[in-house]
Amino acid sequence: MFTLKSDTEIKQLKKIHSIAGIGYWIYNYTTRKFWWSEITQKTLGYEPFSVTPTRDLLIKHIHPEDLVFFEESLKQMQLQPMEIEFRFYRNGEMRLGKITGEVYQENDTVEEVLFQDITDIKIKEFEIAKAWNKALEAENLKNAFLANMSHELRTPLNSIIGFSELLETGSITNNIPRFASSIKDSGLQLLKIIEDLLKVSMLESRTAKPVKRNFNLPNMMLEVKSLTTRLLKNKNKEHLQLHFKTTGKHSVIKSDQNKIVGILNNLLHNAVKYTENGSISCSYKINNQTIEFSVSDTGKGIPKECQSNVFQRFRQADDNSMHNFGGTGLGLYISRLEIELLGGKIWLVSSEKIGTTVKFSIPNVIDHELISDIHPNPEIFNWENYTVLIAEDQFTNYKILEAYLQPTNINIIWAKTGREAISESLQNPEINLILMDINMPHTNGLEATKLIKKTRPNLTVIAQTAYALEGDREKSLEAGCSEHLSKPFNKTDLLITMSKYLP
Repeated sequence: MFTLKSDTEIKQLKKIHSIAGIGYWIYNYTTRKFWWSEITQKTLGYEPFSVTPTRDLLIKHIHPEDLVFFEESLKQMQLQPMEIEFRFYRNGEMRLGKITGEVYQENDTVEEVLFQDITDIKIKEFEIAKAWNKALEAENLKNAFLANMSHELRTPLNSIIGFSELLETGSITNNIPRFASSIKDSGLQLLKIIEDLLKVSMLESRTAKPVKRNFNLPNMMLEVKSLTTRLLKNKNKEHLQLHFKTTGKHSVIKSDQNKIVGILNNLLHNAVKYTENGSISCSYKINNQTIEFSVSDTGKGIPKECQSNVFQRFRQADDNSMHNFGGTGLGLYISRLEIELLGGKIWLVSSEKIGTTVKFSIPNVIDHELISDIHPNPEIFNWENYTVLIAEDQFTNYKILEAYLQPTNINIIWAKTGREAISESLQNPEINLILMDINMPHTNGLEATKLIKKTRPNLTVIAQTAYALEGDREKSLEAGCSEHLSKPFNKTDLLITMSKYLP
């Protein structure tokens, strides 16, 4: 071995290179002598001073496919400084290296090269680039979602506000039913968007829980068919053929009926949205303990490269779907999460211009302990000898409840605050039931319920509230409420719930 620099300079170089993990070699073209640093030896897999450095030994570590490029680059280095990347082997493991060097004349022709293993750096760069692309994609998705959500919210709001202003003028008497129907449909559309956002929050936070009970499967399918028929009419697609098929000997299964209805409605809504001609089919079959549902259409189909996206949030079949067909891009994502919550799975088969079939399965649905789901007809209730206290601070909400209850002939007392609810319930022993709003001034509904129950423990209190997240129902029941109705609820839900506690 020889010394081309002073001992002090070599010592300093060693320290710098050790900190940076950069090796160093020097080759004298005149004397053919070769020297490399300890870092270079370690980078190639040798213990310090365990081998004698030679040009041939270095060449043996270069990947065969990069060898010609490596040697040619060293020749070019005699003409100009060079920086190259190449593959090499260390103890049989392929690595990625980088050299930066030059050849100069100093009595002899000398090649000085910095040598670094950049494998880990490249891996980190790749991971950073991958994370950056993922973050960029997420940012683009978020921006597209917010822009689309603004459109989806403003569309029904425009109808609600516009038709309400027309009704307010009082000069369109003949169109009142039609305008009222449009306001209701737009309100339901708005509610669906809000419910989807809440569902995503609960499902992603793992706070949602299935409510499994026995129910009649054919009756459920009739309900879904009725909703789909109405959807076809609203979308002016009544020319599409609608087929509902039922198979299997079991008419009663045990699962979360509301979630299954919601999933089927999401799938059928997509089928209607993307199908212009042909037919839409919905069926199920039961094998052992598992039920498998299927929804097929003869619509536009989903491009193969986009099929992996449709079950992700804020994603649709392609980038133009939201612009051309509307929607939040949450339907199939929610369906997937709810199916997984029930222990099942979802998949699809689709071909462009031929159609799409989406299937999902739910296990463990057979239960022989039947539970009656028959509800009385809400139109025949007559509660003229009973009194209800409506605790509600919002005048419009009170008027809706009053309108729902008027046909039953029940006596109504209105309390606008929690304190009034407590006072009225204690001063009027004839009150048989309380419809208790939760978010009220002075004393909230939960505190009011607790205080009322101390004096009148047998008085039925039904919470009717806009609090609809997971855990809100439990809070109402813990406070002493017998039921929890989440706003908005319809007339039928209200009357059937009250009928459990009134004759």
